[in-house]
Amino acid sequence: MSFWQLFLTNLRMMYRNWRGLFFNIVLPVALYIAIGKISNAAPGFAGISYSQYLLPGIIAMTIMQTGIFNLAYWLVDIKSRGVIKRFLVTPLSSFQLVTSLILSRLVLMAVQVGLLIFIGTAYLHADFNGSIIAVAIMLALGGITFLTLGFLVSSFAKTYEEAAPITTILNLVFTILGNIFFPTKGLPAVFRIIGGKLPITYLAEGMRNNFIGHATLKQSLGDILGLVVWSAIFLAITAKTFKLKED
Repeated sequence: MSFWQLFLTNLRMMYRNWRGLFFNIVLPVALYIAIGKISNAAPGFAGISYSQYLLPGIIAMTIMQTGIFNLAYWLVDIKSRGVIKRFLVTPLSSFQLVTSLILSRLVLMAVQVGLLIFIGTAYLHADFNGSIIAVAIMLALGGITFLTLGFLVSSFAKTYEEAAPITTILNLVFTILGNIFFPTKGLPAVFRIIGGKLPITYLAEGMRNNFIGHATLKQSLGDILGLVVWSAIFLAITAKTFKLKED
């Protein structure tokens, strides 16, 4: 089996899972449409509609959840069922196996982001005024960051029961402190400080500055650097802890 055959196999495994597709694609879009429509009459923040404010946050949340839920649970599941042995008998290196997993999830993320941006700009009057290059870089780095975190979760969790509380805590922290649904400036100072350093905040705020503001690539470098640092940290830890085999 070649690298690209394995990549396509991973894609087919994802897209044959209709329940997984519902939670990964349909649910984020439906959530954004519902909240966007309900909040149309709301004043929003700083003169912008809430649906405009929400779009970058929903995109960041979707990427985060695909990494720490979709990939982590899938890895834990195939390890516990012994399915991963089928991958290990291929003549490909562990690096190629992991890369195929990451690329297949990045394709899923691209579909998610594309649908959300289309719905936001076409139906909920969201604008884009910034740098396409900056947003593309942040989306790629955000995907790598949270997919690497998914690998890290699967390194410490051998079963779904062990993975669930870890991913739930991560999801709550990122969602509440990550400027997803509302600005965190009303939170206590300690939470604002913590939230401002989270990878999801760099992703959400970096994209928000491009969607709502008029950020250039140069002005987005701070958020890009933050994502680079987090992805490097997660990659370094994962390289030490992740093993593509059953225990």
